[in-house]
Amino acid sequence: MAEPLSPPRSCDRHLTERVVEVVRRHWNAPRKVERYSRPPKEKVEELARAALDTMLTRQYRVGPLPPPEVYDQLLLKVRKKVRKGRPIRIVLGYGPMKNQNAVPYSRADWAEFFALCHLVNWHNKVQAVYPPGLEIRIIFDDSTIRMANRGDPKLMRSYMNSVAEMIQALGFGSIFLRTFRQSTLAWGMYLGLWQFADWMVRRWERDPANKAQLEKMNEYARRNVVVPPGLSAEEREKYILEASHRYRVYWEALQWSLFTKGNFRIIAMYLDGSQHHIRETCALHLTTLDKGQITQPWQGQGCLMDNGHGKLEPFVLTAGRQACHRLQTVTGLNLVPLPGFDSIQIATRIPSEGPPRSPGPE
Repeated sequence: MAEPLSPPRSCDRHLTERVVEVVRRHWNAPRKVERYSRPPKEKVEELARAALDTMLTRQYRVGPLPPPEVYDQLLLKVRKKVRKGRPIRIVLGYGPMKNQNAVPYSRADWAEFFALCHLVNWHNKVQAVYPPGLEIRIIFDDSTIRMANRGDPKLMRSYMNSVAEMIQALGFGSIFLRTFRQSTLAWGMYLGLWQFADWMVRRWERDPANKAQLEKMNEYARRNVVVPPGLSAEEREKYILEASHRYRVYWEALQWSLFTKGNFRIIAMYLDGSQHHIRETCALHLTTLDKGQITQPWQGQGCLMDNGHGKLEPFVLTAGRQACHRLQTVTGLNLVPLPGFDSIQIATRIPSEGPPRSPGPE
């Protein structure tokens, strides 16, 4: 763990002012959606393409632009909403708890604050070219984490409730629909799908061509799974590999359930889909806290990072990043009307001889 510096003295007033400026710059109200009639038929295609192209701008997109066949599938979903003059429906997959290997609590913090602000600014950008803009529903994959990682239900409820409360406290309720929990529909996974998915995954795991992806997914599990105390090294590894396998089984079952399909909504997720053994091709892969940021907000503590060029940027301090950053606490903030937001930490990278670690998936 990085050792926090002492709270700032009065001479750090300039730093506090910089923090306040960064928070206010990111925290924009959703643009009001005025009454909007259905567009003329001859305008539908133009509006649909303008909206989708705006949604795919580099500030919000991870990876290259989708290939033509995927673009056309996304455009079909957008066009259906534009034709009716309705907001474009986005369903965003979300972790149900904070990574307990990185933080000692499970509630929304500055990481979720900046992530929600980033989504609102995305809506505002789309709304400038298509007045109804976006409507976003966060779906927590609580059943996945409960089955795969043996996640604590109390910690999950705490986190999921805090995200829903934050949406309202920030004044974002006009574009965020009520949050949804995957467990509400998880019973469908047991109607023959679980056994079939397990068979499919084991076949995938035996294929030598998938060895590199399998190792990558096992590494993700090592970062995310909280291993019970008292296990030997061999038992720890077995526990982690079994969790990694269960995660793939649930994802496989989810694909066969057709839950992620449908032409009336667009599936969005953080990162580029490489964390799954089956890639969700017709999906938007989004940046998280800001342009260039890809670490999921639930993977660690939200803070600001001094980029060394005079700017403070939203940042997720994961378990793997804690040892290579110094932390300074700025207190006395009175901006966000929620518990725990009266202070924020500034992370500064500790110089090292080797190259910095790539900010890949945590």
